[in-house]
Amino acid sequence: MSFLCRAGISTATRSTRAVVQKRFGSHAAHAGPEAPPTQEGFTSGGFKITLISIVGLIAWSRIDEHLTSQGEEKHPFTRYIEYYMRSEKESNRINEKHIVLAQQAADESQFYSGAVLPPKIQLRYPDLLSNASGRSVEVGSVVPVDNVIPKYH
Repeated sequence: MSFLCRAGISTATRSTRAVVQKRFGSHAAHAGPEAPPTQEGFTSGGFKITLISIVGLIAWSRIDEHLTSQGEEKHPFTRYIEYYMRSEKESNRINEKHIVLAQQAADESQFYSGAVLPPKIQLRYPDLLSNASGRSVEVGSVVPVDNVIPKYH
């Protein structure tokens, strides 16, 4: 038996067992050189965006104070929004039209939900319809075309 074990012939458990190496997310498992560390400081993109947004907010507050201190009744943005808004009459007209359409849709759904389907007629032997013509015309006979009215000329 020891001869067979040394040869590796009779050890079925060794050949069927899969070797699984657990890496646990270590950096040693990655091949290749490591990336150099990134430069951190006040020149990063996030710092630039923050600085620009702070300067923009300060500038906006100064412009806003200047625009509202000129004695105008409304802020320019308020006037801009009011210029492009719908009037109250137009909004009421649209709302009334929507209410009418919703009422019509509700009436139609109520009508269709109350509809009753015609009763189904269960045929006892439906295969018999395949044996004969539905118009009582025998197979091989000639249909008389004397009474046919042509629709297209």
